[in-house]
Amino acid sequence: MARFHVYRLKQDGALVIAVQSDLLSSLQTCAVIPLLPKGELSPVIARLNPEFEISGRFYTMATQFIGVVTVSELGPDLIDLTGKADAITAATDFLFQGF
Repeated sequence: MARFHVYRLKQDGALVIAVQSDLLSSLQTCAVIPLLPKGELSPVIARLNPEFEISGRFYTMATQFIGVVTVSELGPDLIDLTGKADAITAATDFLFQGF
């Protein structure tokens, strides 16, 4: 798994962003945040829930639903969102720190 990459979960096909440090790649688990199709999350808080375009569709990062999956549950790597690292990190900072 690679941090800030989007994966499709094998079990249900949901999209998630890996947010765990690459330094912890030896663990059997990975911290992830679900991506929901735009319009499926309410309310949306801009700083907490950034939006990303993936394959021509818009998704909202549901930061408040952060969780952990086993690495074996991660399917294909779909896109690298490292270029959006500031927005992703700001959302997790807002979740944990409140700023």
